[in-house]
Amino acid sequence: MKAIIGKFLFIILIFSVLIQPKEIFALLEEEEDELPSAQSIEELDDRWTNYEEMVEELLRIEELSNGQLDLEVIGESHHGRDIYSARIGEGDQVLLIDSEIHGNEKAGTEAVIDMLDELANGQRDHILEEVTIVAVPKLNPDGAELVKRQNDISWEEVLEYHPHLEEAEPAWYHNESRNGFDINRDFHPDLDFEAEASDLPGTSAHYGFYLTNEARALADLYQELQGEFGIVEAYVNLHHMGTPKLEGTDQDVSIALSHPPLGPDNNPKYVDDYPEWDQDKSRRYNLAAAEGIHGHAEDGHEAGLARYSYPSTFDLSGIALGAFGLNGSGAVLFEMAGQQPQVPYDQELIDKVTAGLWGIAESMTDGSVHEMDGDAFYDIPKYWPDTPPVSDPTEHEFDFTGDPVGEMPQQWSTMWQGEEDQLTILDDPLRLQHSVRSGVRGFTSDIVGELYGSTEVFGLVRGEHIQNKVFELGFHMSGSPGSENGIYADAQLPNDEFENGTVRIMQRRGGANTTLGIAEPDFEVAEGEWYRVLLQRDAAALQLKVWPDGEEEPSNWHVVTTENTMYGGKVGFSHNTPGAMNEFAYIGVGVGGKRAPHADDDHLGDPVEPPEEGLITNLLPSEDVSLTAGQSVKISFDSEPGLDAVFSIRLPLTSQSPTELPMWESSPGNYVGYWTAIRNLSVQDAEIEVKVTDQYGNETRETAEGRLTIH
Repeated sequence: MKAIIGKFLFIILIFSVLIQPKEIFALLEEEEDELPSAQSIEELDDRWTNYEEMVEELLRIEELSNGQLDLEVIGESHHGRDIYSARIGEGDQVLLIDSEIHGNEKAGTEAVIDMLDELANGQRDHILEEVTIVAVPKLNPDGAELVKRQNDISWEEVLEYHPHLEEAEPAWYHNESRNGFDINRDFHPDLDFEAEASDLPGTSAHYGFYLTNEARALADLYQELQGEFGIVEAYVNLHHMGTPKLEGTDQDVSIALSHPPLGPDNNPKYVDDYPEWDQDKSRRYNLAAAEGIHGHAEDGHEAGLARYSYPSTFDLSGIALGAFGLNGSGAVLFEMAGQQPQVPYDQELIDKVTAGLWGIAESMTDGSVHEMDGDAFYDIPKYWPDTPPVSDPTEHEFDFTGDPVGEMPQQWSTMWQGEEDQLTILDDPLRLQHSVRSGVRGFTSDIVGELYGSTEVFGLVRGEHIQNKVFELGFHMSGSPGSENGIYADAQLPNDEFENGTVRIMQRRGGANTTLGIAEPDFEVAEGEWYRVLLQRDAAALQLKVWPDGEEEPSNWHVVTTENTMYGGKVGFSHNTPGAMNEFAYIGVGVGGKRAPHADDDHLGDPVEPPEEGLITNLLPSEDVSLTAGQSVKISFDSEPGLDAVFSIRLPLTSQSPTELPMWESSPGNYVGYWTAIRNLSVQDAEIEVKVTDQYGNETRETAEGRLTIH
């Protein structure tokens, strides 16, 4: 009994690793329940600095500074509020800080004002000699006045700014019910990026589109500083979050810190295009902030300081932290506990934030930030269990060279109900044949093994004797018979609703199938045709394109959707239509942000002309035949010598694929087969179909004029 329980617990543990609970992603994306704005405004602690008070404070500090502090309007919100930046210092390295990108996260604004006030008073002139500090205290003034996360603009009003997007779907981060954008999803590391209609709606794994005045104003300011200083040395993004406790303790988190969530440090998506990107640099600046916060504590240790815990699969280049981090800034996220109006004004918390900002500025001044060990960032306590590390970037390709013809391919294993004798290597062209049986039967690559995180799989595949579904190719495969898990691509034949058929992204979870995304391609899905299939997981995004072999790869994905709970498992293929036949001439796998290798354009060889009409002649029986149990009918035809020939009996009013039976070449070019009627079978007008296949895999089918009646 103990052994059974232990095994059961082990299975639960593995399942929990491969399939992450949705709660972790909801928490870490900061999607807190918000009150209606009218209620939020009414309940907000009036000690928080509102927009008019902020402007008055900035003007006061500007006057106090005796010309050291420069105020500039860098943009205007949709409702006409000026967006201010404040600049002070003469140093040759620049620190950029913003706050209230979310209008219900207010402590950062107070900390920035306190910092500017102290600098203008001449209390830290040594910093101003080495560092230029530029701050945007209230980036989202419309949202701040309404005490809501988003800014305040309808999609119809967005189109007034961007009329060329009229035919596009709304961007995924525009919230219709909250009437605005999450501005912190509106960034792109290409700071000049302008969206086209085809870019929208996008997903959380994609870049933002710079559709808001606020994000564009901050990106323009960043570029101006790049032009002046060469690089924006450090960037700080001030936020609030929920109210977690340190992992395994009752200690409330006061502030959590993080570098940009951009996947692994060597993420192939970015290393070539963004050579200035340096995650270790960002971790060092986080440590500088931590030192400042600890230094502010009476005993030199801030017990509530935490490491902000992103899942390892998060890749958010569309947030300000990610976009500016990719441009070379040491990027630091502050997340303060609690949001407004639920959490009241808290000067103690504000002072801790200010201390963290001083920690960064002081370390830039004396250069100590460059001597820190970035890996020490991971010594900061966290408040959420770690997810598994993402798989290292690598790629694999399978063209089945070296696999013995006529045998099962090497280094592929069965999964679920799969059986080894379902797989066979064939030649001309070299390919893997999967003979499908009933039940969900899977096959996975031993070489690729278990993966976690971003994955891409390419296949060159065709399907025969299918009832509807051409193929299944996918990843994240795990589980046991009856409780299968995985994400896969398939293609379906035309039907009454889709005249070209469909391509789909599907999910198996505990044996149940769900359609995650579906599209009708611009070609007709057909049996026996070779297709190129590309299925990709990029962080939370799932994307699929399918195109006929011999045609150019489409520039756009057919299906784009998101799924953020299933990241682990194996790569392979499956099917569950008895009698169907799948053939894979090539499979490529990209891991950890690597692109999947593709088959060469001529992988299947030069196109071979299909057999001419009339290849099958003198097909018998040419007249109807009546049989009783035990009687046989002779089937014969003439064709070219040396072909593979089979016949099948197609019974009316059944959707089952008929069994193909062999024919033999009785003399050169003459093919013969026999079929015997069985007991308890009563059928009228059954069809006899013959098929020949040449050495190149080209098939010709023909139906005999004579029908069968069985009594």
